[in-house]
Amino acid sequence: MRSLHISLVVFFSCVLASAQAPPPDVSEPSPNLMSVAEAPLVSIPPARFAMMKNLIKQQLNRAIDGKAYPSVTEWRPLSARQKFDVFLHSTYAPRTFANAAIDEAADRAKGHHLNREYETGFRGVGQAYGINLATNETDVFFQRFFFPTLLKQDPRYFRNPDLPPFQRALYAMSRVLITRTDGGGQTFNSSRILSIAATRAVSDLYVPGERQGMRPIGACVSFTLLRDAGMNLVHEFWPDVRRKFLHR
Repeated sequence: MRSLHISLVVFFSCVLASAQAPPPDVSEPSPNLMSVAEAPLVSIPPARFAMMKNLIKQQLNRAIDGKAYPSVTEWRPLSARQKFDVFLHSTYAPRTFANAAIDEAADRAKGHHLNREYETGFRGVGQAYGINLATNETDVFFQRFFFPTLLKQDPRYFRNPDLPPFQRALYAMSRVLITRTDGGGQTFNSSRILSIAATRAVSDLYVPGERQGMRPIGACVSFTLLRDAGMNLVHEFWPDVRRKFLHR
């Protein structure tokens, strides 16, 4: 029965991706790209800028002073209700906002900011970040609750501070592919792979100017796993760095 559920979810994700219209022809450069790139920046009212600054400061303080991730010795199985609570907490966790910022930076490096579907200047940056944040919130639902509940896997990351530094780094990066089952064993992190694919398939419905199909989904899975591996390294070593250098 579990295999049937997995097959249905994968099929649903693939259908969403492949049913979209083909990507626009970009073989010839558009004459409007230069005008978009050279458009003047839109000024932000001082009150709104101050509000944005305070929000960023709050998130940074939460990230710096936040509670460290639990160690492997603290592992306990989660019920479906507890996994839902993990999902709710993750919707406003600093990691979610940081992931959206990383995705936005990656999109700009790929030239997505030249997309004529977006506005220019700071408004365009805010619009693109908002779309990436919405996509990450969708990913949080699939990653933290839906697939872990369906596949009986644990969506949390557990630190392993008793290992030597190099082994700790390998352990942290490997957790994107290995996770715990609800029974306490280790298994392939299929819930994470499926959550990335499902999130990308859903985002194809509302993200403007995105390439659609299975190849972009595969690229998205690879990039997100690399990003998650980097975040795991931060979660693994940040408490030690904070204690040694910030004395907190």
